Amino acid sequence: MGESSVPASQLGRRERKKKAVRETIRKETLRLIGRHGVDGLTIDAICDCVDIAKKTFYNYYATKHDLMVELCQEELLQRTDQLIDDVLASGKSFEQQLGHIIEVFINREQLAGGIERELIAYSVGAMSANISQGAGQLAFINSSFLRLYEHNRQALKPELSPAFCAEMTVGMFNAITLNWVHDENYDSETRYRQLLAFIKSSMLA
Repeated sequence: MGESSVPASQLGRRERKKKAVRETIRKETLRLIGRHGVDGLTIDAICDCVDIAKKTFYNYYATKHDLMVELCQEELLQRTDQLIDDVLASGKSFEQQLGHIIEVFINREQLAGGIERELIAYSVGAMSANISQGAGQLAFINSSFLRLYEHNRQALKPELSPAFCAEMTVGMFNAITLNWVHDENYDSETRYRQLLAFIKSSMLA
């Protein structure tokens, strides 16, 4: 369990202060990304906004890249993982679960500002530049969707494994997301609805 997931009531005074500083760094970094983009983000600007010395920043993050990776993990990957948890606990049919996931992704992209687009673009770039890091991100999101398909194994066509369905679904979600990142006029809503219809017809029994 990471430091950020431990309830504040269970932390000592020093740990609570460290947790608060880390959260402030993340909050101000997101705000700066919204104003200047990732390319315009500097450690100096973060330190000025948080009112800390550079030395203090480096106590939390070795590089700007490390901070960005953590933000992408929390804002993108963990949010999707929580979405999977929520639909599995909903008691809905598998078709309804899939429909809910698709609607959430559609709403995210319709309501997303520059921050989310910047984070997704950075995450994609990091995956391309660092094979091991990209593999870790891909494994994380694959595991989230694998839980979804394993839980609903009985709803799948018998010749298809949950692992195959999860990998193909992640690949198709990623393709839509990449197009959305690189083309502001891309109609991701239509593509997501087509994807839902495709999953139902090709994977569900």
